[in-house]
Amino acid sequence: MRGARAAVATLAFAAVLPAHAGDTLPKTTTIVGTLASWTVAFLKGASVGDCLVGGPKTGDGWGLRVQQGKDKELSMWSVGAVRRDCHLTNVAGFDLEVAPVASVGRWEASPSSYLGAGTPPPVIATPRQTAWDAAFVPMLHWKLPLGDAVLLDTEFGIGPAYLSRPNIGTRFKSTNFQFSDHLGIGIATRDGHWRVAYAYRHVSNANIKEPNNAVDFKGVVVEWKP
Repeated sequence: MRGARAAVATLAFAAVLPAHAGDTLPKTTTIVGTLASWTVAFLKGASVGDCLVGGPKTGDGWGLRVQQGKDKELSMWSVGAVRRDCHLTNVAGFDLEVAPVASVGRWEASPSSYLGAGTPPPVIATPRQTAWDAAFVPMLHWKLPLGDAVLLDTEFGIGPAYLSRPNIGTRFKSTNFQFSDHLGIGIATRDGHWRVAYAYRHVSNANIKEPNNAVDFKGVVVEWKP
C-alpha cells in the first residue's frame, strides 16, 4: 500500500528532526504521528480492539515503566504499568505495535521560577510547588530491527490525564483534565523485555478552557516487560 509506506516514511523522518522551532515541532510531530499511526492501523485492518482489551496473543502480562522529565520550570517523575507490545501490522519493514501505559506522576516546581527577582504577579501570590497526575496512554511503537539483538523504535501516544491541581508554579492550566501527548526514540531488546528511550511529553487541556499554559517535559524512559 503506497499510502501506508509514505506515512511510515514521513513519520520516521519527522521523529528525528531537530527541534529548532522550540516545542512547536515536537508537539506537532506527536499529534500528527499519533493520528497517522492509528490511521495506518485501521486502514491495514489491524485488530486494534483485541490489542487494547486483550493484549498480545502470547498472554504476557504487565511490566514497569519509569519516566523522568524536566522543562524550564517543572520536573516530573512517573511510575506506571506497561503491557507487553501487541502487534498491529507491518509496513515497509516496520512493525507497528501498541502497548498501553497507566501511570502516576509527581510534579515539582522550581522555587526560583516564581520567587526570583522582582515581585510575582498577584495571580501567583500563593503558588503551588507540587502536584501529581494520573494518565492512561496507548503507546504506539514503530519498530525496526538493528541486528539480531536490538530494535530501534519511535513512540507516539496521546491519552487522558488528571492533574491534582490546575495551577503549579507559574503554570495556569485552568482544568484538572488534561491530555498527555508522548513522543520517543528508543532502543529495545529483541525479546521485548527491556527498553530505554529519550522521551518528550506535552501536557495541556487543548484549550478547553484558558489560560492553558502547557508543559513540555524532556527526559528519559526505562521499561521492563515480562
